[in-house]
Amino acid sequence: MTKKTILITGINGYLGSHLAKSLSAEYNIVGLEYSLENMFRITDCNFKVYPAKETIPEAVFTEQSIDIVVHTATFYGRNNEDFLQMFNTNLYSPFKLLDKAIKYECQLFINTDTILDRFVSTYALTKQQFQEWLYLRRNEIKIINMQLEHFYGPGASPTNFITAMINKLKSNEPQIDLTLGEQERDFVFVDDVVNAYMTVIRKQNLLNEPYTSYQVCSKHLISIKEMMILLKDITHSISILNFGAIPYRENELMHSETDNIGLIKLGWKPRYTIQEGLQQTI
Repeated sequence: MTKKTILITGINGYLGSHLAKSLSAEYNIVGLEYSLENMFRITDCNFKVYPAKETIPEAVFTEQSIDIVVHTATFYGRNNEDFLQMFNTNLYSPFKLLDKAIKYECQLFINTDTILDRFVSTYALTKQQFQEWLYLRRNEIKIINMQLEHFYGPGASPTNFITAMINKLKSNEPQIDLTLGEQERDFVFVDDVVNAYMTVIRKQNLLNEPYTSYQVCSKHLISIKEMMILLKDITHSISILNFGAIPYRENELMHSETDNIGLIKLGWKPRYTIQEGLQQTI
């Protein structure tokens, strides 16, 4: 039986690289990446990767027979990207990618979405706008929208919240300024996120609707304050946690409404507790 081919955008990113390695046993993997200069997460892999900084190259689809697109590439705005960069990377380029996926008759387009309110940040706004375009065009290509809660794990970017806090605590920074920490969040370990994607890809034929959205979450909320106290305890840090030093963002999400029943029905379930995931990450 011929292997299907999956195109992964952001293949050198944290999520994209994990997906590429996990899916490569069952599928041919092709990648898109903003820049090919430092492919440090996939140096040990033999994936064909196309540059996508300027545009989505037509060659991806003419040279490869793409069956499924898994879109993970994004700018979070953590590195001072301006509005135009955020718009181009999170909305305009994915729109062009969607156009090409439809033109070349790909079977499935899987999008990586956020649970954040659209006006929390430029990142959230651009992600929500692209999701709306996907829904509008759902009758042109089958869509699966994956709404990710906050995911984390070993090797994540230093700008990832959990990673950043672990690094501060392990280096015993004298004082770590934080909000009051009343926000309740769902943190999901990266291996569980990867398994969620693998589940929907394997079970796609069971989905009769042209557009399906799933929340990838553990269903166990923890406040930022509780999380920081737990991290401090596990790392044996002597840093002072200065809760209340930073104001909440405008439109801050204070309580995540989580629902993973759709994925559970497909046979997925999170395997890592927050304590197990943090131990592995640390």
